[in-house]
Amino acid sequence: MTQGRPQAEREFTVYFFDTDAGGVVHNLAYLRWIEAVRTDLAENLGWGIGEMLQGEHGCPVLTKTEAEYLRPARLGDRVKVVSRLGEVGKVRFTVESEVWGQGGEVCCRARQELAPVVLATGRPCPLRKDWRKI
Repeated sequence: MTQGRPQAEREFTVYFFDTDAGGVVHNLAYLRWIEAVRTDLAENLGWGIGEMLQGEHGCPVLTKTEAEYLRPARLGDRVKVVSRLGEVGKVRFTVESEVWGQGGEVCCRARQELAPVVLATGRPCPLRKDWRKI
């Protein structure tokens, strides 16, 4: 993961709805947690949900996700998700995330690419200038 970049983190408890019949976390649960922390990161950097929906900077839309599932998290575990701002360009940016299991091992590692889109028109727009300076 990109060190020294802005980051956000949050802990989650693995519930029944996060797992398959064997009590192992399914892939969508990891992505849901990553999405929550990615939204926290944007909020911390001044790009809150309200502005995403109505602001001139558009809403970050996911264009690509790459995920490695390394170890299973299980029902009842506490996991920690850490997401960092990665590469920042004029119209795209990346967020790198890790999901840490309660044993201190990385369960999932993901890299996501996003582009801001004006929701009313569905058209891409330039990334916020303040983010390009980070």
